Amino acid sequence: MFLSTKLIIIGLTFNLLASIILLWPYLNIKRNVDDDFIVTADEKTRNYTQRKHLKNRKLGIIGFSLFAIGFIFQIIGILI
Repeated sequence: MFLSTKLIIIGLTFNLLASIILLWPYLNIKRNVDDDFIVTADEKTRNYTQRKHLKNRKLGIIGFSLFAIGFIFQIIGILI
């Protein structure tokens, strides 16, 4: 295989992993009592942060990063 084809396949693999990571919280049906644990709370505005919000944020950042890396590999593969 040519280098460009390998880079495009690597990019598509990164995109596949990113989509699985971003969909995982919605596919994970089992919920634990620990998921509702409140980490921080502001009494003035009554806003709060739960543990699952922090976990979903980290998964979102990781998924977006993998999407970006995958698209960069694909663009490089097309330009070569």
